[in-house]
Amino acid sequence: MSKHEIKLLENDINDLRNQVFYLNDILDKITEWLEEEIETNQDVADAKDNEEDYVTSDGTDDIIYGRHECATGLLNQIKNWESEDE
Repeated sequence: MSKHEIKLLENDINDLRNQVFYLNDILDKITEWLEEEIETNQDVADAKDNEEDYVTSDGTDDIIYGRHECATGLLNQIKNWESEDE
């Protein structure tokens, strides 16, 4: 293998490494956002689960509950996928 071919392969490896870092950064941001979504909407989810009165003044409890439920489900799925790789 020539020096030129080795250099090309090294460049490919570096490009792939950069893509992995980029995608890991995106996954970290997604996970952080999902955790914030869960935390921010926890009071509404708790109230709805306990069949308490509406928390919001504009009646968006069901929407907020759905966002909380979706964020929780997706975060759990991400954790499942990550554990499959171990």
